[in-house]
Amino acid sequence: ASCTSTSKDARLVVVKHEGGVASDPSRYGYNDIATQALTSNSSKTRRNLAEVMCHLYGDHFLWGVNSSSAEQPLSISTWIESSGLASTAKRCQERLGTMFETSFVVGEVHGAAFLGSSCVRAFRLAIAEEESNNDEEEHSNISDCWEHCCGLVSLLGKGVGHSDIAIGNACSKGIVIAFSYDGQDAPILNQKLFDAMAIAFDAMAIALKKFSSIDHVDPTRASSLIQAAGLLLAASTSGAGFTKGAVSDDKDGNNNSIDLGPARLQCTEALFGILGSAVYRKDDELSLIVGEALVKYADALGAGEWSTGSDSEWKEGSYDEAYAFNLPPHRHVLYTMFRRELLSSNPMKRNSCAATLLALIGHASRMANIDPSSVQRAFVQEMWKHLSLFQSSFIKLLSDPKSKQLSRESCCKGLAACRGLAAVVTSSIEENGELLSQVESLNEKLLKAFGQSTTYSQSAMMESETQALDRRNEAEGNNGANGQETQVGGAAGMSEATLGAYREMASAAISLDQIDVLYSLLILSTNHPMWLMSEMRDRYSARALLGKAEGASVEDIRLSLRPHLGKLIPKLLRACNDPSKQTRENMNNLWLALTGGGAESRAIVTQNLLPTIDVLIQEAGSKLWRARAGACGALADIIVGRSWQDLGGGGIELDDEGSFTMPTASIRLLRLWKITMRALDDVRTAVRERGETLGRGLRALTIRLCDPTVTDISQESDVYLSNAQRKQREKQSQISAEYAATVSLGWLVKYGLNQQCAEAAGICVSCLLGIVDVAKPSTLQPVLAELIGSLLMAMSGLEPAALNYLQVRAAGNDTTSQGTSGPDQYDRLERLRINLALSGPIAGALQKCLDMVRFVDLDAQKKLIPELDSSLRKGAGFATRAATADAVGNLCGTCPSAFSFSGSSMSNPTVRLLRALYFASERERGVTAKDKMTHALGSLAELAPGKAVRILSLKACERYIHASGSNNDPSIRKAAAATIRAIAVRASNHLADGGPKDIWCNKVLPTAFLGRHDKDAKVSSLWKDVWDEGGSAISSMDRRDVFGVLLQEKLLPHIVKATFSALQSTSWANRRAGCAVLIELTDANILAPIPRSTGDENSYSREEIDRLRQRAKASSVLLSECVTIILRNRIWEGKGDVVKAGTIIAGKWSASAPMNGKATEFSEKCDWPLVLQKDSRDDLFRGDSWFKLSKGKLSDENDEVGSDDTNNTANEMNGQNSEDDIALDLSGENDLGDDEQLNGESAESDVEEYLGSQPVVFSGFCGVLLDQALRTSSNNSTEGVLPYKASALSGLSALLKSVVPAKNSKEYAETVEHQRFMYDLAAPSLFSFVAENQSTNSKPVPPLLIARALECLASAMYYGIGADAGGAEYADAVRLLKFFALSTGTKQPAWTVRQMSALAASSLVANMPSEVLKKTEVITTILECSTQTLKDKKFWKVRLSGLELLLSLVSRVGNQKMSTVDAEKQLIMEAILPYKERIIDLARKSLADSESQVTATASKISLTMAWWP
Repeated sequence: ASCTSTSKDARLVVVKHEGGVASDPSRYGYNDIATQALTSNSSKTRRNLAEVMCHLYGDHFLWGVNSSSAEQPLSISTWIESSGLASTAKRCQERLGTMFETSFVVGEVHGAAFLGSSCVRAFRLAIAEEESNNDEEEHSNISDCWEHCCGLVSLLGKGVGHSDIAIGNACSKGIVIAFSYDGQDAPILNQKLFDAMAIAFDAMAIALKKFSSIDHVDPTRASSLIQAAGLLLAASTSGAGFTKGAVSDDKDGNNNSIDLGPARLQCTEALFGILGSAVYRKDDELSLIVGEALVKYADALGAGEWSTGSDSEWKEGSYDEAYAFNLPPHRHVLYTMFRRELLSSNPMKRNSCAATLLALIGHASRMANIDPSSVQRAFVQEMWKHLSLFQSSFIKLLSDPKSKQLSRESCCKGLAACRGLAAVVTSSIEENGELLSQVESLNEKLLKAFGQSTTYSQSAMMESETQALDRRNEAEGNNGANGQETQVGGAAGMSEATLGAYREMASAAISLDQIDVLYSLLILSTNHPMWLMSEMRDRYSARALLGKAEGASVEDIRLSLRPHLGKLIPKLLRACNDPSKQTRENMNNLWLALTGGGAESRAIVTQNLLPTIDVLIQEAGSKLWRARAGACGALADIIVGRSWQDLGGGGIELDDEGSFTMPTASIRLLRLWKITMRALDDVRTAVRERGETLGRGLRALTIRLCDPTVTDISQESDVYLSNAQRKQREKQSQISAEYAATVSLGWLVKYGLNQQCAEAAGICVSCLLGIVDVAKPSTLQPVLAELIGSLLMAMSGLEPAALNYLQVRAAGNDTTSQGTSGPDQYDRLERLRINLALSGPIAGALQKCLDMVRFVDLDAQKKLIPELDSSLRKGAGFATRAATADAVGNLCGTCPSAFSFSGSSMSNPTVRLLRALYFASERERGVTAKDKMTHALGSLAELAPGKAVRILSLKACERYIHASGSNNDPSIRKAAAATIRAIAVRASNHLADGGPKDIWCNKVLPTAFLGRHDKDAKVSSLWKDVWDEGGSAISSMDRRDVFGVLLQEKLLPHIVKATFSALQSTSWANRRAGCAVLIELTDANILAPIPRSTGDENSYSREEIDRLRQRAKASSVLLSECVTIILRNRIWEGKGDVVKAGTIIAGKWSASAPMNGKATEFSEKCDWPLVLQKDSRDDLFRGDSWFKLSKGKLSDENDEVGSDDTNNTANEMNGQNSEDDIALDLSGENDLGDDEQLNGESAESDVEEYLGSQPVVFSGFCGVLLDQALRTSSNNSTEGVLPYKASALSGLSALLKSVVPAKNSKEYAETVEHQRFMYDLAAPSLFSFVAENQSTNSKPVPPLLIARALECLASAMYYGIGADAGGAEYADAVRLLKFFALSTGTKQPAWTVRQMSALAASSLVANMPSEVLKKTEVITTILECSTQTLKDKKFWKVRLSGLELLLSLVSRVGNQKMSTVDAEKQLIMEAILPYKERIIDLARKSLADSESQVTATASKISLTMAWWP
């Protein structure tokens, strides 16, 4: 088919006539081709062979009788006969007619449709040509051929609606082939085809309606039908007015003709019905095919004369169908389009009109541009006449918010076609001397429609009054009474973005002062796949539509606009990122068409990068939100992968305020960050979204600029560089990276991290982290200190406030469901928050910065210390303070030289930071943060000046001591202890230098020794560590002014001062701690005489004497203070500890105390703290006559106001419920001076000298204890009274027991005499106290006190008691024993009283004279008492006391051998022997007791009596 269509020789070879007959009948010829076109199994073969036959039939010169006459055309009859056309047409008619039968061969019908249509086309065109040349009489074979061709046309028409798709499409394509023609005007249709054409039109209209309806939607068949309908309408133009009445009846009088004219109109209406139909929704490209079909219908006859409606204007009013049907085709089409289709209420139909109008105006413009003489055609003239209406319609459809891509792009091409047609027509008229301004009018109207005027008059973005009226009429169902066209521009309810892309194009054209550029941009903005199809590409190209207006193709347009890209690029890029999706799509198409896309587009942007960035930065600050959004999006696209030089190069500029004629890269980078922050905090969502995109792009750009390893040289180009060039480029990259880092970090640190918008702050933090990741230390050195400070502040600044709210509220609850206390839960949440903060990205960046510090210069390192101090003081959250503490600890280990400053006052940054750490830890509520701060303080103290560390330690000790009682503050106490511990553990080098006041020994370690007994276990543990660590350092020092081995004794004078202060404190907790210290020192035999020397007893070295004097002096001071406290009337919880401590000290010194003014071997070496003196009965301190004072003087006139720390423990809990995210108040730092003066040092020395001047009298001390225990209180229910009285009696008992005579000593007699003195002094009161309790009328006394009184009475007994019979009951051994026996009876309910009564009887038995003991009454009383106690099965201690009584009795006999008999003991044994069996029986019964001590005592009794007879 391709060969025969182009080569005459090929056609001649196929036909091959010689001498009038075929030269070789067996040769494959045209008859074989025709046969195979009907019978071949391949549809493609059938189509191509039918096309070959069409080519052969169309070349009339092939069918001559001989070759000599081949150049002469044959007559129609000869041609028919030679070619066999009639027989071929007949066969095709027969085969085609079978398609309506029940069974048929599809392939034959398919081939008949194509071959038959080829016959019809050849015959129809041949007849038309013959009729124009001569008027010969018709031959018979011509009539037969007419008959067959008419039958084929009618069958093809009927077959277009066949149910078989292949047959239907074949019939449609057959009609296209049959009625196709060459040239602009359709050939005159022979009247013999009218009836067949009418039948075909009728069937075509039915098929078009069928396959465009929703029930039988088929876009493919509809497309074939539309093309066939267009050619049918074009071919039948000459018979447009044919009706039945125009022809004569047949011989029967019947009119068998069908109206061709009405059939044509029905088919035309069916074509209009395709627009907006169901099939259009399936394939919107059908609207353009409909337009092509209507073009064929409207322009089939270029200069014909029409009987009606050829010159008159359109009828006024709404659409009139009758009037429309009487119009010529070109006017009929336009009238229907503008008066009916475009005014439809169906938006789908209105949108479909755009492509149809494009087909109409595009055809006219294309013809006019190809052949200017075509402007005289009726169709073109009609287009020109309504050109303004076309433009207005395109603008209206373009601004329709419901328009689709094909509709919008059809409008763009349609506007360009209007411009192209106007240019051709105007130039043609100008040549004739007539000047028209139609082009300028079109341009002005278009620009106004796109809003490019100062007043926006007639803008398509504004609704005119007429349009508002039409919109209301349409809403009410009334399309308007007059049907007049509305004003240009506007669309009801349309937003500003509807024409955004085209407004930008118009703006670009205005900026270039070349209006025609707008049409080029409109053409370039189209990219629908339909325009790329081969049959559409040339038909709707820029050359075809614009013609003389541009005179170039798309490539030519692109090249012509290249010089103007500098001004176009900012506008185009901004429009490509417009918030409107429609605008973005259109402008992206335009951008790709204009720049080519890909690397070519980037290269064009790179050539105009700096002005583009400057313009877009300015647009990003516009008042119009669409401009801001578009500019941000465009900037995000073009800044990707740029270098410092691409942005303008230059040095460091930290301020972009003011005007810069030549902005540098620094200025542009700062402005980019500013507009990004504004965009992220914009009120418009679209702007914020574009701001996020720009933020991510700017972050990547900034990180890339700060990376010194990044280079713009490709790997291929790098291999050609020399080493010197490569080093030069690396150096330049490092310089650029340093510039970028300085500028970026400076802005991020100062402004970025302080952004109120969370998204903006997040982008800044992310960028900052990225810069830290890639930058080198040398790059960050100028801003490293400020950067670290900002990162520390950001640790809490970027933390969610909800975490602090949760922690504070959780801590406000006293207990949780599991019973966890509020502070514990608070601490757990605090640890969680700190771990969360320290494991985040900011912490990672901070750690990297800290790791870089050691690689920078020392000056840069020292700049960091004030930043750390500032972040610690200004930090609004404990996450910042904890991170600062970690940073200090890190730097102390990696960069110790950074903390080396001169001076030790607050002018020294290290000292200032040290003090800030202490007070921050003191005021911090969280345990974890406190621990980090104290850890950092210890590390920093090692590097700080010694004087500053000593001052801080001294003040910490003072604050610890003062933060008790009414000033109780647990946080201060914990902070002080933790601070001293950190210094002792981590800065132990400072312990070697105590300064001029030796504060470590004078203050710190004594305070630590005292703090070891703090009631808070955590604080106590901290002070224990201080004592252990600090004590080890002090003990290793060579000191000549200390004694002993234990550290307590070495520091005894200082510990005594601290303990003395604690005992004088108003805090009861401090007093108890002081008492605990006294007990510990006494238990360690430090507040006691030195141990005796193993050598000569009377020889003492000078060192031993000094050591004894130190101990005596310390004991004297502390004992005196204890006695003074005991004398005070007020009883408080823990006062019993003072009694215990005092009695223990006194007991240690009483054994070797001077007696009655006679010094012992120890007491003569120093002033003894305690004396035994009978003649000082009224003295408490020797010579003070304290017991002779009046009752007024005995009262405590200056009774101190004590307070317990528990009164204020709630303060700490309440403090934790306050907000954590506030800066700490470090005002207490101002109280720290710069001297090392110990507060109260002189006062303590004066008190020590005063109180140590006179020793305590043993009897006086015992009298005071007795008075304190037995006195009646005004309020017996006062808390602590009973324990205190019990402690006083226990102390008295211990004190009385401490004076024990040694039988072999010289002072034995005096000691016994002093015991008797003490018994006579204490026994009356004790016995009276106990005896009164036995009477039923007495006020009940707690059994505990009775038991303690009995214990004191037993301790006071001396050897030989009861020797003077007839005295007081307490002095009569027998009566006293009976009293004890009575107390052990069942009438006594208190088991403690029964126990102590038996033990008192045991003491009495051990000390009574033998004469009394031998009495039967005494022995029986003893046995009675023991028997009563052993009956107690509940309390084993009571049973044990009874056995102790028996053991005392049998022990008086001793374990003597018969060879050395003591007469006195022999007599006692003889007195007891009658009761031996009873005693042994009691002992044996007790051997089965469940308590081991009871059985042990029973065994002793049995063992003692084993040798008895």
